[in-house]
Amino acid sequence: MKKAILILSASTLMYFGITSFKDKYESYKGFSLKAFENSLAYIPKGSFHFGPSDEDIPYKVTYEFPSRTVSVDSFCMSKFEVCNGQYLEFLNELLKVDTNLYKSMLPDTLVWREKYSYNEPYVEYYLRHPAYGNYPVVGVNYEQAQSFCVWLTKKYMNEPKRKFKKVKFKLPKSEQWVFAAKGKLDLSPFPWKGIDMQNSKGELLANFLYVDQASIWRDSVYQKNFSSQFEKAQIYRVGGSQGYYYSSGFSKIKGNTGDVTMPVMSFQPNGYGLYNMAGNVEEFMREKGKTHGGSWRDTGFYLLNDVFENYDTLNSTSAQRGFRFVMEFEK
Repeated sequence: MKKAILILSASTLMYFGITSFKDKYESYKGFSLKAFENSLAYIPKGSFHFGPSDEDIPYKVTYEFPSRTVSVDSFCMSKFEVCNGQYLEFLNELLKVDTNLYKSMLPDTLVWREKYSYNEPYVEYYLRHPAYGNYPVVGVNYEQAQSFCVWLTKKYMNEPKRKFKKVKFKLPKSEQWVFAAKGKLDLSPFPWKGIDMQNSKGELLANFLYVDQASIWRDSVYQKNFSSQFEKAQIYRVGGSQGYYYSSGFSKIKGNTGDVTMPVMSFQPNGYGLYNMAGNVEEFMREKGKTHGGSWRDTGFYLLNDVFENYDTLNSTSAQRGFRFVMEFEK
């Protein structure tokens, strides 16, 4: 059994490397120090408005923190979400030294299995098949993401020709992530300029759950009013009378979008050169129980820079959740 696992890992690693891409579907070729350092975006120190403001669009009104001005020190952030290829190298190196630790770091591939969805191919192939080597890793929990960052720190610090002499790789703090997501556009609610989620050609700007107008319908329900009496109210439901909706991959709109995740270099980067800061997978924050960015299965609201989502436990896993890392300079 162990030999079979090693063969799978080795075959996948032929396509892996922390490197820059010429094309979003290009496979990884192997670890390269220079390419890895080029895949880090420098984020200068600065201050920004964190939270809702008077200029925000009307529906952006619910927050669990007050509006405030926040300052962050300079740091570097990975231009890309951590992909399957990177995580497989992490697993492969663990397997050589500690089988039990290796097993504890395996992603939960069953996150793809759910009722009424034919996702069995993803259960079997998404993590290890070379075709998905540059897709974001999912099914990992908070502790596994943290452990990856610890491993990456040791791996990088063991490189004698490294550019940065004393650093640590970590999950981003919420304030770091939001500052980086804004991409030098402090007043923009998304990682791109403006409030639209499509460009002038009608193409979507991120991989998210685009709800087609034909799948939204009105329904009548009875709700309690302030006097605790039931009264009739109208609500809007997503799913249509036939019980379906359109994801970004099935809607009749322009642009190349996916019905699940997409390669980590999809769409245009923001002002700091960061890809998929909105959509694709929601990303773990260093603050436990919190993610930013929204996912392929979230509606546009969750792609707003300041909006975050919560997850239940440190062992929680999801096909919508992944992570990227930051590099902090040690003083």
